[in-house]
Amino acid sequence: MGTTIKKFDYRVYKMKKGDALPLDAYLEIVLTEDMKNLNGEMLVSSHLMSEAEIDRHVQDLKADLDSLGKRAKAALVRAKAETLDIVSSRNIK
Repeated sequence: MGTTIKKFDYRVYKMKKGDALPLDAYLEIVLTEDMKNLNGEMLVSSHLMSEAEIDRHVQDLKADLDSLGKRAKAALVRAKAETLDIVSSRNIK
């Protein structure tokens, strides 16, 4: 896997063994850093001063999101399988 700029990540929320009620696993995509400009707006880049810099940064963001998408999908599949295992083990007793 290539190197990404790591602007995005994900968080998985899933059922744990001791939880009373089943919780379907879900995922949120998050920014890995909190950069704001002077107006308080969220930034996903530093200052871009040329068309080439814009193109490169947009390309990097796309690659970052593509990589994140693959990892996040795999993580969600694992979390759903773990939830199913927990619920199934409770029904066996």
